Order: sequence, then structure tokens, then C-alpha cells
Amino acid sequence: CLMSQMETCQFTEEDRAGNRSKVKDCPIGFPGMQCKHCRGVAGLGRYFPSSIDALALANSDRNICNHVMKCRKCPQEIKDGLLRLQQEQASGKHKQKRGSRKKFFTTIWDRIQHPHPHDGPSCTQPIGSSGIRALV
Repeated sequence: CLMSQMETCQFTEEDRAGNRSKVKDCPIGFPGMQCKHCRGVAGLGRYFPSSIDALALANSDRNICNHVMKCRKCPQEIKDGLLRLQQEQASGKHKQKRGSRKKFFTTIWDRIQHPHPHDGPSCTQPIGSSGIRALV
């Protein structure tokens, strides 16, 4: 699943640099998510949605998918699996139930905003390891 390729992270001073004009105003420590393969090296693959609505926008999962498909550190078999899921979704093979997208992104938002209490501030945790069928 696409979101299982992500893990939690926190906004740092380095995130202010580069092509991230939309997130430059985030406070240090603001919760977000990053590609678990490259960990957002070179300023790519790190996302800091400002709200659940921003996270649930169609371009959010598209941006994440585009990153994972281009990520040099992501194994090819994962990319192949995501491509297969995209093709199945486009063919209508996996019809989503009404409200499933909102439920899915609510779960993801909760994981980003409320990490496990036993995790320290610099710890990461998987994002998409729920029983909910993930979006591609």
C-alpha cells in the first residue's frame, strides 16, 4: 500500500530551504510524514499537511505516489506493486465504499498528529499499517 511507504517525521529548520514554499511557516517540530526509503533526503518526500482536509485532497496521495515511484531508494518490487494497484483502481476493479477515503485519511491524520506515547520526539513510526484498504 502507498501509505505504508511513509513514516512520521517532524518539521526541522532544513525543511524551510528548497522548493517547499508552502511549508516554510511551519513551526519546528510540526508533525508530518516522510518516505521511509529516503527519509526525505534532498528535501523531497517529506509532507506537512496543515489539516485533515489538506491531507485528504486528491493531489496529496498523488504527490506521495509520484515521489515513491521516483525514489531511488525505494525497491523496484514496491514500485511494481503500486503500479499494479493503480492499474486495478483505474479499471474499476477496486471500487471504494462511500466515505472510505475520509475514514482512511482520518486514521492517517491521527497517526501523524498523535504518535504513540512511548515514542520519543525524534522517533518515526509507520503511517499506513492499518486494516483499512489504502488508496493508491
